[in-house]
Amino acid sequence: MKLLRTLCPAILLAGCAALLAAAPAQAQQGITDETILLGHSGALSGPLAELSREYLSGATLYFDDLNGRGGVNNRRIALLSLDDAYDPDKAAANVARLIEQEKVFALFGCFGTGPSVRAVPLASRARVPFFAPYTGADALREPADPYVFHLRASYAQEIDAMVSHLVTLGVRAIGVVHHADPFGQAGLVAAEQALRRHQLLPAVVAPIASSGADAPNAARRVVAANPAALILVTAGDSSAAFLRALRLTDARPMLYGLSVISSRQLIRELGADAHGLVIAQVVPSPFRLDHSVVREYRKLADQAGQPYSYTALEGFLAAKTFAEGLRRAGRELNREKLIGALQGMGNWDAGGLRMQFSARRQVGLDYVDLSVISRGNFTR
Repeated sequence: MKLLRTLCPAILLAGCAALLAAAPAQAQQGITDETILLGHSGALSGPLAELSREYLSGATLYFDDLNGRGGVNNRRIALLSLDDAYDPDKAAANVARLIEQEKVFALFGCFGTGPSVRAVPLASRARVPFFAPYTGADALREPADPYVFHLRASYAQEIDAMVSHLVTLGVRAIGVVHHADPFGQAGLVAAEQALRRHQLLPAVVAPIASSGADAPNAARRVVAANPAALILVTAGDSSAAFLRALRLTDARPMLYGLSVISSRQLIRELGADAHGLVIAQVVPSPFRLDHSVVREYRKLADQAGQPYSYTALEGFLAAKTFAEGLRRAGRELNREKLIGALQGMGNWDAGGLRMQFSARRQVGLDYVDLSVISRGNFTR
């Protein structure tokens, strides 16, 4: 096992932590003379595991390459990852363990809305930076928490782009299928607000379990309402399950999904049935060479034999941005210096994308684009 690459179950984490503990410790928790220890809680099992692992795969691409070049200010980055199976209670327990027992310096890329809602207060009370959670829920952004930094645009921004596009096309009967959990509720609220700005109400609201087990029920609700378009606030297994159930009916609404819908999984599992799905994206296309950060990501993905994905690119960009914050914070690193460095990164060019962090803004990007799955590939 590489010391500084921990896409791994908890059984491997103890060995990594022991190696870190063997080095002389600095005053700041999570830092030794040679390493910076980060913690992550995510869905390494369960219906959202593939999506969670995609994000981590992109982050570790960057961290592994950075460590191979000597790390940041002569320290390498270690990432301890614990599985919470997308369970908020497990996520809270993991974050408490990472802070209190594993003594991490910061939390990185924690996965999901419900888990993050439980985890953020723990990190904030302990004054541990919580960087780039994989969620766009406004509940985690307003009011701003000085210890929480978001990389991506919000779900509200994604959904607003979808609704504005549909209304421009003359579509007004727009329904919502959403997870029956905090993530889904956040997306439903965002959709209702976006529709209200155009004097519209949802044509149908259909909840679905994150496992997709009740997908036929959600599909029946949609068929009964017969909307012209659907916004899918789904991710992981539920997305494919719902689309399969809908394809068994005569309903053919236009389909719009959030960036977290698990597009790579959809293309693999559904094949031609994924054709025509429009997906909001919060990073540039990994299949185009317009941005230097994409070219950097693709080079390392090719070397590692990893397929390209939007989600992995987001993880890669998060890791690159966090590392820049560490570099600016300097060798005499502590958490307050990191926070100050991140807040001072406004207008930093991450490779064709400029970060917008400041003392008054805890969100790096407002980037939203709409892509279309066309015969197994993405177009814009």
